[in-house]
Amino acid sequence: MKLTQLGEFGLIERLAKHEPKLPGTIVGIGDDCAVLQLQTSNLKLPNKNKKDKYQLITTDALVEGVHFQRKGLSFFALGQKALAANISDIAAMGGWPTHALVTVGLPPTMNVKAVDDLYRGLNSLARKNRIDIVGGDTVASPKALVISITLLGEVEKNKLILRSTAKVGDLICVTGKFGGPASKGYSIRRPVPGTRYREAGAIAKAKLATSMIDSSDGLVRSVLEICKASKVGARIFTAQVPIAPGATLDQALYGGEEYELVFTVKPKTKKLQYKVVGEIVGRRAGVKLVDRRGKIKEPRSGGYEHFGQ
Repeated sequence: MKLTQLGEFGLIERLAKHEPKLPGTIVGIGDDCAVLQLQTSNLKLPNKNKKDKYQLITTDALVEGVHFQRKGLSFFALGQKALAANISDIAAMGGWPTHALVTVGLPPTMNVKAVDDLYRGLNSLARKNRIDIVGGDTVASPKALVISITLLGEVEKNKLILRSTAKVGDLICVTGKFGGPASKGYSIRRPVPGTRYREAGAIAKAKLATSMIDSSDGLVRSVLEICKASKVGARIFTAQVPIAPGATLDQALYGGEEYELVFTVKPKTKKLQYKVVGEIVGRRAGVKLVDRRGKIKEPRSGGYEHFGQ
Protein backbone atom coordinates (compact mmCIF):
# COMPACT_ATOMS: atom_id res chain seq x y z
CA MET A 1 0.00 0.00 0.00
CA LYS A 2 1.25 3.47 -0.89
CA LEU A 3 0.83 6.61 1.24
CA THR A 4 -1.45 8.06 -1.46
CA GLN A 5 -3.85 5.19 -0.76
CA LEU A 6 -3.60 5.39 3.01
CA GLY A 7 -3.69 9.20 3.32
CA GLU A 8 -2.40 11.45 6.09
CA PHE A 9 -5.12 10.71 8.62
CA GLY A 10 -5.03 7.00 7.87
CA LEU A 11 -1.29 7.08 8.53
CA ILE A 12 -1.84 8.89 11.84
CA GLU A 13 -4.34 6.22 12.92
CA ARG A 14 -1.88 3.51 11.92
CA LEU A 15 0.97 5.08 13.91
CA ALA A 16 -1.24 5.80 16.91
CA LYS A 17 -1.77 2.05 17.39
CA HIS A 18 1.87 1.83 18.49
CA GLU A 19 1.64 4.76 20.89
CA PRO A 20 3.24 4.08 24.29
CA LYS A 21 1.44 5.59 27.26
CA LEU A 22 3.10 6.11 30.61
CA PRO A 23 1.21 7.14 33.79
CA GLY A 24 2.12 10.81 33.27
CA THR A 25 0.52 10.94 29.81
CA ILE A 26 -2.98 12.43 30.04
CA VAL A 27 -3.63 12.79 26.28
CA GLY A 28 -1.44 11.36 23.52
CA ILE A 29 -1.97 11.18 19.76
CA GLY A 30 -5.37 12.42 18.60
CA ASP A 31 -5.72 16.01 19.80
CA ASP A 32 -4.10 19.37 18.99
CA CYS A 33 -1.47 18.82 21.70
CA ALA A 34 -0.14 16.09 23.91
CA VAL A 35 -1.12 16.66 27.55
CA LEU A 36 1.28 15.57 30.29
CA GLN A 37 1.50 15.80 34.04
CA LEU A 38 3.94 18.56 34.99
CA GLN A 39 7.00 16.91 36.49
CA THR A 40 7.67 18.86 39.69
CA SER A 41 10.16 16.38 41.28
CA ASN A 42 12.03 18.06 44.15
CA LEU A 43 12.69 21.38 42.43
CA LYS A 44 11.75 24.60 44.15
CA LEU A 45 9.36 26.06 41.61
CA PRO A 46 8.59 29.79 41.49
CA ASN A 47 4.92 29.00 40.89
CA LYS A 48 3.40 27.02 43.75
CA ASN A 49 0.37 26.11 41.64
CA LYS A 50 2.23 23.82 39.21
CA LYS A 51 0.22 20.85 40.50
CA ASP A 52 -2.94 22.53 39.22
CA LYS A 53 -1.65 22.62 35.61
CA TYR A 54 -0.85 20.27 32.78
CA GLN A 55 2.07 20.47 30.35
CA LEU A 56 1.09 20.93 26.68
CA ILE A 57 3.41 19.90 23.83
CA THR A 58 2.84 20.31 20.11
CA THR A 59 4.97 20.28 16.98
CA ASP A 60 4.43 21.46 13.42
CA ALA A 61 6.58 21.54 10.29
CA LEU A 62 6.56 23.73 7.18
CA VAL A 63 8.20 22.34 4.04
CA GLU A 64 9.10 24.34 0.94
CA GLY A 65 7.10 23.14 -2.03
CA VAL A 66 4.34 21.79 0.24
CA HIS A 67 3.39 24.67 2.54
CA PHE A 68 5.02 27.59 0.71
CA GLN A 69 7.02 28.62 -2.35
CA ARG A 70 10.20 30.64 -1.95
CA LYS A 71 9.52 32.92 -4.93
CA GLY A 72 8.23 36.29 -3.69
CA LEU A 73 8.28 34.98 -0.11
CA SER A 74 8.53 37.19 2.97
CA PHE A 75 10.86 35.22 5.24
CA PHE A 76 9.78 37.43 8.16
CA ALA A 77 6.16 36.37 7.58
CA LEU A 78 7.22 32.74 7.16
CA GLY A 79 8.91 32.81 10.58
CA GLN A 80 5.75 34.22 12.11
CA LYS A 81 3.55 31.65 10.39
CA ALA A 82 5.71 28.74 11.55
CA LEU A 83 5.31 29.76 15.18
CA ALA A 84 1.66 30.82 14.80
CA ALA A 85 0.70 27.33 13.62
CA ASN A 86 1.96 25.92 16.91
CA ILE A 87 0.46 28.66 19.08
CA SER A 88 -2.90 27.85 17.49
CA ASP A 89 -2.64 24.24 18.71
CA ILE A 90 -1.90 25.39 22.27
CA ALA A 91 -4.87 27.79 22.06
CA ALA A 92 -7.20 24.99 20.97
CA MET A 93 -6.52 23.22 24.28
CA GLY A 94 -7.36 26.32 26.34
CA GLY A 95 -3.72 26.90 27.29
CA TRP A 96 -0.92 29.39 26.78
CA PRO A 97 2.54 28.92 25.17
CA THR A 98 5.77 29.11 27.15
CA HIS A 99 8.89 27.70 25.41
CA ALA A 100 9.86 26.74 21.85
CA LEU A 101 12.50 24.61 20.12
CA VAL A 102 13.18 25.58 16.50
CA THR A 103 14.76 23.23 13.96
CA VAL A 104 15.59 24.46 10.46
CA GLY A 105 16.81 22.54 7.43
CA LEU A 106 18.62 25.10 5.28
CA PRO A 107 19.81 24.76 1.67
CA PRO A 108 23.53 25.69 1.65
CA THR A 109 22.91 28.23 -1.14
CA MET A 110 20.33 30.13 0.92
CA ASN A 111 21.09 33.80 1.59
CA VAL A 112 22.08 34.58 5.20
CA LYS A 113 19.83 37.66 5.19
CA ALA A 114 16.84 35.40 4.47
CA VAL A 115 17.73 33.31 7.54
CA ASP A 116 18.03 36.50 9.61
CA ASP A 117 14.58 37.63 8.40
CA LEU A 118 13.11 34.22 9.20
CA TYR A 119 14.34 34.43 12.78
CA ARG A 120 13.25 38.05 13.11
CA GLY A 121 9.74 36.88 12.30
CA LEU A 122 9.96 34.03 14.78
CA ASN A 123 11.33 36.26 17.53
CA SER A 124 8.79 39.03 16.94
CA LEU A 125 5.84 36.69 17.49
CA ALA A 126 7.63 34.96 20.36
CA ARG A 127 8.10 38.27 22.18
CA LYS A 128 4.49 39.26 21.55
CA ASN A 129 3.29 36.00 23.10
CA ARG A 130 5.93 35.82 25.86
CA ILE A 131 7.53 32.66 24.46
CA ASP A 132 11.19 31.79 25.13
CA ILE A 133 12.98 30.16 22.19
CA VAL A 134 15.30 27.89 24.16
CA GLY A 135 17.02 25.75 21.52
CA GLY A 136 16.58 23.56 18.47
CA ASP A 137 18.81 22.39 15.64
CA THR A 138 20.22 23.64 12.34
CA VAL A 139 20.96 21.16 9.55
CA ALA A 140 21.72 21.26 5.84
CA SER A 141 18.88 20.40 3.49
CA PRO A 142 19.76 19.45 -0.13
CA LYS A 143 17.10 21.62 -1.76
CA ALA A 144 14.01 22.45 0.30
CA LEU A 145 13.81 24.86 3.24
CA VAL A 146 12.25 23.08 6.23
CA ILE A 147 11.12 24.62 9.52
CA SER A 148 9.99 22.44 12.42
CA ILE A 149 8.91 23.90 15.76
CA THR A 150 8.13 22.15 19.02
CA LEU A 151 6.14 24.37 21.35
CA LEU A 152 5.54 23.83 25.05
CA GLY A 153 2.68 25.36 26.97
CA GLU A 154 0.59 25.03 30.08
CA VAL A 155 -3.10 24.82 30.86
CA GLU A 156 -4.98 24.89 34.13
CA LYS A 157 -6.44 21.45 34.74
CA ASN A 158 -9.99 22.71 35.10
CA LYS A 159 -9.75 24.68 31.83
CA LEU A 160 -8.37 21.96 29.56
CA ILE A 161 -10.51 21.61 26.41
CA LEU A 162 -10.39 18.43 24.30
CA ARG A 163 -11.81 17.36 20.95
CA SER A 164 -13.48 14.36 22.52
CA THR A 165 -16.10 15.99 24.74
CA ALA A 166 -18.78 17.33 22.36
CA LYS A 167 -22.35 16.22 23.10
CA VAL A 168 -25.45 15.73 20.94
CA GLY A 169 -27.34 19.03 20.83
CA ASP A 170 -24.26 21.23 21.18
CA LEU A 171 -23.87 24.15 18.77
CA ILE A 172 -20.79 24.41 16.55
CA CYS A 173 -19.15 27.85 16.72
CA VAL A 174 -16.15 29.52 15.08
CA THR A 175 -13.96 32.57 15.41
CA GLY A 176 -13.05 34.68 12.38
CA LYS A 177 -13.63 33.98 8.68
CA PHE A 178 -12.69 31.07 6.47
CA GLY A 179 -11.19 30.53 3.02
CA GLY A 180 -8.79 33.49 2.96
CA PRO A 181 -5.50 31.55 2.69
CA ALA A 182 -6.91 29.24 -0.01
CA SER A 183 -8.20 32.19 -2.05
CA LYS A 184 -4.70 33.73 -2.02
CA GLY A 185 -2.97 30.51 -3.00
CA TYR A 186 -1.62 30.16 0.55
CA SER A 187 0.93 32.88 -0.21
CA ILE A 188 3.12 34.09 2.66
CA ARG A 189 4.06 37.64 1.74
CA ARG A 190 3.01 39.77 4.69
CA PRO A 191 3.16 39.37 8.49
CA VAL A 192 0.48 36.91 9.56
CA PRO A 193 -2.46 38.07 11.69
CA GLY A 194 -2.51 37.47 15.42
CA THR A 195 -3.28 34.01 16.76
CA ARG A 196 -6.45 33.17 18.70
CA TYR A 197 -4.95 32.01 21.96
CA ARG A 198 -6.24 35.05 23.88
CA GLU A 199 -9.77 34.35 22.64
CA ALA A 200 -9.27 30.69 23.52
CA GLY A 201 -8.17 31.73 26.99
CA ALA A 202 -11.37 33.72 27.45
CA ILE A 203 -13.44 30.76 26.20
CA ALA A 204 -11.62 28.43 28.60
CA LYS A 205 -11.95 30.84 31.54
CA ALA A 206 -15.69 31.13 30.97
CA LYS A 207 -15.91 27.34 30.57
CA LEU A 208 -17.88 28.04 27.42
CA ALA A 209 -16.62 25.28 25.10
CA THR A 210 -17.56 21.62 25.42
CA SER A 211 -14.86 20.75 22.83
CA MET A 212 -12.42 22.67 20.64
CA ILE A 213 -9.94 22.34 17.76
CA ASP A 214 -8.03 24.73 15.49
CA SER A 215 -8.92 24.98 11.80
CA SER A 216 -5.49 24.39 10.27
CA ASP A 217 -6.86 21.64 8.01
CA GLY A 218 -10.13 23.37 7.12
CA LEU A 219 -13.58 23.82 8.66
CA VAL A 220 -15.02 20.51 7.45
CA ARG A 221 -11.94 18.56 8.59
CA SER A 222 -12.08 20.29 12.00
CA VAL A 223 -15.70 19.26 12.51
CA LEU A 224 -14.92 15.72 11.32
CA GLU A 225 -12.09 15.44 13.86
CA ILE A 226 -14.30 16.65 16.73
CA CYS A 227 -17.00 14.19 15.69
CA LYS A 228 -14.56 11.30 15.39
CA ALA A 229 -13.05 11.97 18.82
CA SER A 230 -16.43 12.59 20.47
CA LYS A 231 -18.26 9.74 18.65
CA VAL A 232 -20.98 12.03 17.33
CA GLY A 233 -22.23 13.43 14.01
CA ALA A 234 -22.81 17.00 12.85
CA ARG A 235 -24.74 19.31 10.55
CA ILE A 236 -22.84 22.25 9.06
CA PHE A 237 -25.12 25.07 7.87
CA THR A 238 -23.30 26.40 4.81
CA ALA A 239 -25.26 29.66 4.68
CA GLN A 240 -23.93 30.54 8.14
CA VAL A 241 -20.24 29.93 7.45
CA PRO A 242 -18.35 33.26 7.63
CA ILE A 243 -16.45 33.56 4.35
CA ALA A 244 -13.33 35.71 3.96
CA PRO A 245 -13.41 38.48 1.29
CA GLY A 246 -12.53 37.04 -2.11
CA ALA A 247 -13.02 33.43 -1.04
CA THR A 248 -15.63 30.92 -2.21
CA LEU A 249 -17.80 28.70 -0.02
CA ASP A 250 -15.77 25.73 -1.21
CA GLN A 251 -12.54 27.38 -0.04
CA ALA A 252 -14.15 28.31 3.28
CA LEU A 253 -15.24 24.71 3.88
CA TYR A 254 -12.11 22.89 2.76
CA GLY A 255 -9.23 25.38 2.41
CA GLY A 256 -7.61 25.40 5.84
CA GLU A 257 -4.62 27.34 7.23
CA GLU A 258 -6.86 29.97 8.84
CA TYR A 259 -5.84 28.91 12.37
CA GLU A 260 -9.23 29.95 13.70
CA LEU A 261 -10.99 28.12 16.53
CA VAL A 262 -13.79 25.63 15.90
CA PHE A 263 -15.60 24.70 19.10
CA THR A 264 -18.87 23.45 20.52
CA VAL A 265 -21.08 24.95 23.22
CA LYS A 266 -24.17 23.83 25.10
CA PRO A 267 -27.40 24.60 23.16
CA LYS A 268 -28.78 27.13 25.63
CA THR A 269 -25.61 29.18 26.07
CA LYS A 270 -26.57 32.84 26.60
CA LYS A 271 -24.90 35.97 25.19
CA LEU A 272 -22.92 33.96 22.66
CA GLN A 273 -20.69 36.37 20.71
CA TYR A 274 -19.31 33.80 18.26
CA LYS A 275 -20.73 32.68 14.92
CA VAL A 276 -22.82 29.49 15.04
CA VAL A 277 -22.23 27.33 11.94
CA GLY A 278 -23.83 24.03 12.87
CA GLU A 279 -24.93 21.56 15.50
CA ILE A 280 -23.88 18.19 16.89
CA VAL A 281 -26.19 15.25 16.15
CA GLY A 282 -26.10 11.51 16.73
CA ARG A 283 -23.18 9.47 15.45
CA ARG A 284 -25.23 7.44 12.96
CA ALA A 285 -26.32 10.64 11.19
CA GLY A 286 -22.71 11.32 10.17
CA VAL A 287 -21.31 14.71 9.18
CA LYS A 288 -23.40 16.47 6.53
CA LEU A 289 -23.73 19.89 4.90
CA VAL A 290 -27.08 21.70 4.95
CA ASP A 291 -27.70 24.54 2.47
CA ARG A 292 -30.01 27.54 2.93
CA ARG A 293 -32.94 25.56 1.47
CA GLY A 294 -32.45 22.75 3.94
CA LYS A 295 -30.99 20.33 1.39
CA ILE A 296 -28.63 17.84 3.01
CA LYS A 297 -25.55 16.53 1.21
CA GLU A 298 -22.26 14.79 1.85
CA PRO A 299 -19.07 16.89 2.15
CA ARG A 300 -17.06 16.48 -1.05
CA SER A 301 -13.89 15.79 0.95
CA GLY A 302 -12.44 15.98 4.43
CA GLY A 303 -10.36 19.07 3.70
CA TYR A 304 -6.63 19.33 3.01
CA GLU A 305 -4.71 16.09 3.47
CA HIS A 306 -1.02 15.31 2.97
CA PHE A 307 -0.32 12.34 0.68
CA GLY A 308 -3.68 12.91 -1.05
CA GLN A 309 -3.86 12.15 -4.75
